[in-house]
Amino acid sequence: MRYTTSLAISFLALAGCMPLSLYYKEGVSVQTARDTETSCKIKAARDVPVRTVTRTIPGRFVPSRQICDANGVCQRRGGFYLPPEFITTDANEGLRKEASDLCMRQQGYEFIRLPACKQTVAQTVPSATTSRLPKLTPQACVVRNQGGTWQIVTP
Repeated sequence: MRYTTSLAISFLALAGCMPLSLYYKEGVSVQTARDTETSCKIKAARDVPVRTVTRTIPGRFVPSRQICDANGVCQRRGGFYLPPEFITTDANEGLRKEASDLCMRQQGYEFIRLPACKQTVAQTVPSATTSRLPKLTPQACVVRNQGGTWQIVTP
């Protein structure tokens, strides 16, 4: 139980240090950007449906073997059969992602990654949540808030 709790705390602490990836268009509200992304994903799902592909890794027989101890007493262990493995994937997953990305670019968005703000910067800005995407500067960074929200800082 303690291990799980400490693992969860470590993950949350690390999440605050991770960059933020998002579709960006200056001046647009965060909710509008999310709605546009959802619409593009729905369109991509219609245009590029799931194409399930199943690969089969054949089963094999592992023959019996003789195992001897230090006294020279040997025993024969029986062979066994390893069953085949079936791996199912969506062959169109990458193309669907590209179609969604194309849709977003056609709407004027670009996909960006903002680095996490340094601790000194994060401590100096008042706590807030970004609701409208600001003009970005080369020093722009992100502060992650509790509850999954974030704030873009443009020093």
